Amino acid sequence: MNRFYLLLSSGLILLSGCQHNNPDPAKNNTVTFTNNTIIIKGSDTELMMVRELANEYCKIHPEIKIDVSGGGSGIGFKALINKETEIANASREIKSHELTEAGKQGVEPFPVMFSVDALAIVTHSRLGVDSLSTGQLQKIFSGQITNWKELGGPDLPIHLYGRDSTSGTYSYFKEKFVPGGYASGMQHLKGNADIVNAVKKDISGIGYTGVGYLMDHNGKPTGDVWAMPVYNEGSPAYSPYEISAVKHGDYVLTRPLYQYMNGKPNTKIYDFILFELTAKGQEIIRRFGYFPINDCQKEINHLNGLYY
Repeated sequence: MNRFYLLLSSGLILLSGCQHNNPDPAKNNTVTFTNNTIIIKGSDTELMMVRELANEYCKIHPEIKIDVSGGGSGIGFKALINKETEIANASREIKSHELTEAGKQGVEPFPVMFSVDALAIVTHSRLGVDSLSTGQLQKIFSGQITNWKELGGPDLPIHLYGRDSTSGTYSYFKEKFVPGGYASGMQHLKGNADIVNAVKKDISGIGYTGVGYLMDHNGKPTGDVWAMPVYNEGSPAYSPYEISAVKHGDYVLTRPLYQYMNGKPNTKIYDFILFELTAKGQEIIRRFGYFPINDCQKEINHLNGLYY
């Protein structure tokens, strides 16, 4: 286990980056990596952002082709372990059983933090509940609170929308708020956009999504749904749109976003990772509603052997 895990032990829609060259899994499960292609699979939260990073990188390096696909962090880790991808996008840390399986396959997961996400709690824009505490969120998603009138809202049953179990966002939210398990009535949807669309149509609905899915291409909130300010008891409520609150961890649903490789990246992949961490790459990340990594996360990358 490398120093990253010692430091942090606590804590498929196909979209093209530049050009499609994915093998047909029905014909052959073996993926051949070449010097002029990069294959990226995994997190749905990161999908649109990484696609745009890949597009911009390929404008500078037209000799490189990058294939980006989603499906969830679990899909990305599985592909990395099976040597079917060179980069696994992940909105969570790798789990212990995945590390064990990787070791059996001769894969050494190497993590890089390249962005920060504020996970947003979303409701219908006309619901009328202005903010929620972390304790209320736990009771809502575990099924202990079932009607909005218990929270000062209208007399309407609460409809829960969440991700499927392959999603890193599903795992992150479950571990943080509902370790005992989600309410049995929660609807499990494939992607962040599906959750946003469901809540937009359902005045009783509540769900969670990466804040980037609430932004337009200029990094401004679309206003399609209400992004709920969240607070710990006795503390102020903070919105996922508040940059300083996210940067300093005052907004409680803040998490780093990762990319994992098999061992320290080779020159081809290393160059793409470094591009993501440049001022230009981090500006693209901002434009998609996500946040640059902070100084602590940069230092962890450095301690893990990534210099830029």
